Amino acid sequence: MASRAVLVLSILCGCGSGGGFPDAKPKGDANDPPPGTFRVAWSLVDLQNNTIDCAKVSAISVTGTMRSPEIAGGSTQVFSCQSGNGASQSIIPGNWAIDWDLSCGLGTISTAPRTEVLIESGKAADLAPLTFQVDTTGGLALHFNTNKAGGTCGPTASGGGGITGTTITLVHAPGGVCEPVTLAIAAGATRPASSYVVDCTTPVDAGCIENDQAITASGLASGAYQIHIRGSQAAASCWTNDDMFSVPPAGKVLTRTLNLGFATGTPGCTP
Repeated sequence: MASRAVLVLSILCGCGSGGGFPDAKPKGDANDPPPGTFRVAWSLVDLQNNTIDCAKVSAISVTGTMRSPEIAGGSTQVFSCQSGNGASQSIIPGNWAIDWDLSCGLGTISTAPRTEVLIESGKAADLAPLTFQVDTTGGLALHFNTNKAGGTCGPTASGGGGITGTTITLVHAPGGVCEPVTLAIAAGATRPASSYVVDCTTPVDAGCIENDQAITASGLASGAYQIHIRGSQAAASCWTNDDMFSVPPAGKVLTRTLNLGFATGTPGCTP
């Protein structure tokens, strides 16, 4: 006997809720008509209505959460953002309302207006194109760590990293274009608050940044970056990090601890 159970897909990012629908009528039996489908396309724009691609905002999926006053249960249709369009799985014929979410790894970053559609048996409905408007800026909240028991700035004789100076550069990836952002360095238990202006041509020395000091920035253009951190002991560059990460959109903040690697065997560097 054919089942009218509705398939519900799950994904990493959050998806929306239909909400506001009356109690649905019970599902039918094996005499139900064949299902229908829909086709839909979408685009992304920034707050100035310039077209952007999914990678710019790390968007993973477009999710349509479906509810019907005529049918028990619901259906979640999930599409890859990068595809730009998609066809749904089989849907029970009837009147449906679809709420749309655009998601990244940190959750929903935009929504599109609700779609009302009649799904007809054996037919594919063409929906009006969707437009997701996304704030293409986000933030960072970083910590640097040498994983030394005596801290990042403590002397090596006391089990610390022995760092006396730090430089930071931040570049877009790919391309390597410098991002001249001002980083706020919060006070720690032993060191005062300060700020740091990234200069990729002539990086300035920030002194030592202890592992309990948060390094933050807001209003950064979303997308992929590579950071270059150099921690020195006197004149020798002894600690490094060249991690890559993506700044999320929609004002969301990427929080991460960046572990510094020791340059074993480098003259002037004491472990």
